Amino acid sequence: MKQKIILYTTGVNELKDVQSELDSRGIYIHGVGISDLEYPIIFNGNHTIGSFTMLVDLDENVRGTHMSRFVEVLNKYYDNLSEKKLLDMSEELKNVLEAKKAYIKVSFPYFSLKKAPITKLESYTKCDVTYEVIDDEIKLYLAIPIITLCPCSKAISNYGAHNQRALVEIGLKLNDEIKLEEIAKYVEKSSSGMVFSLLKREDEKYVTEHMYDNPHFVEDVVRDLSVFLENDNRIGGYKIKVISYESIHNHNAFSEREGKAW
Repeated sequence: MKQKIILYTTGVNELKDVQSELDSRGIYIHGVGISDLEYPIIFNGNHTIGSFTMLVDLDENVRGTHMSRFVEVLNKYYDNLSEKKLLDMSEELKNVLEAKKAYIKVSFPYFSLKKAPITKLESYTKCDVTYEVIDDEIKLYLAIPIITLCPCSKAISNYGAHNQRALVEIGLKLNDEIKLEEIAKYVEKSSSGMVFSLLKREDEKYVTEHMYDNPHFVEDVVRDLSVFLENDNRIGGYKIKVISYESIHNHNAFSEREGKAW
């Protein structure tokens, strides 16, 4: 088979396109592209920094992909990203790179304003977000800090109960767009309490008493959150992990569950 060689003209010299040469080994590659590219992005109006992995498959008779084209595609979308735009990016990667499959993974911290419960003072809270796009399927992963207060400790103590910060990790297979704040609200309703960046004394009093009135094991958080996710038709499948960083035990408490078509 004759090699396909493309020459690019710079005005003075012609540059050979080595990536487009034919390859005689006959080996298909499932994923090739760029990884760990940090790039400023605007996601649903939120300014942050994303870490990107962008891949396509490569036919067995093509020697290499064109790495620069991944960033060229990203440059068209980075300042107006959303779940829909990530799906559009995936399609454009396949078209531009003449591929059958595309994969995009982007991770970023997402900041949202949150009001203190009594004073209503605003401050930013952060959750860690990852989107994975495999062709036309999109998955969302969130890590959201919460507070758990032990029901057993409350039941057996004359006063007080041990409480601690915990972390909810959620994986979602999406049927339709969903706001990150909506998922955060599900998590808040499933926990003993949430963490804040700014609390005054009256806020701290409320948060402390709210935790005491809403004791949750990690098992309770998983079950309560599952009820919300099961009833949301925008979610085609989910996986929940809850880790409680125990304050009086020399171990952490852990619970996980998968639901729907994960």
